[in-house]
Amino acid sequence: MKSSTKRALSILFSVFFLIATIVVYTSLIQPETDAASELQSLVASKTNVYTTQKDAVSQVSQLINQFQSAADLQNTLSLAMPIGPDVTQALNQWYTISQSSQASVQSLDIKLGTAYAPSSQPLAKRMSTIVVDLGVLGTYDAIKQFLNALESNARVINVSSFDVKPAGAGGQNQLYSLTLSVNTFYQEK
Repeated sequence: MKSSTKRALSILFSVFFLIATIVVYTSLIQPETDAASELQSLVASKTNVYTTQKDAVSQVSQLINQFQSAADLQNTLSLAMPIGPDVTQALNQWYTISQSSQASVQSLDIKLGTAYAPSSQPLAKRMSTIVVDLGVLGTYDAIKQFLNALESNARVINVSSFDVKPAGAGGQNQLYSLTLSVNTFYQEK
């Protein structure tokens, strides 16, 4: 074979391979590259939506926790200083305290006290008191527990005066009589 024929055949094969490469690239490789870039953009957009939604859920969860804390605070405040006198709740608390301390309530006199000046803050309500005069009978330990439970009660109570006297003959189970005056606070409606 002549060298010119070899050259012509090599040029022809080169052109054939070049055309085959272009055909393979345009029909096989380029569509897959386009599909891969579409998938990459889809993954990027879904990742962006996921992080945005995750941040939104996190913020909503934080708000829910804040509102639950506020509700818990409101419940605690309602126990400590209820809206309205709620004398029944106060009586129930004094009865429970007397039962747990094993001191018996002998007398009970309830009067609605005076109201305090209105608050300068617009959302704060005016405070009032229930004045209660109690007569309690029990051992020294029972009376001590009764006073301790009154001090640590959930409702805001201020003991304004008290007097302890022996209530009978001495002995190991000496009974004492406790008379006290208590101010129980509440918020006006």
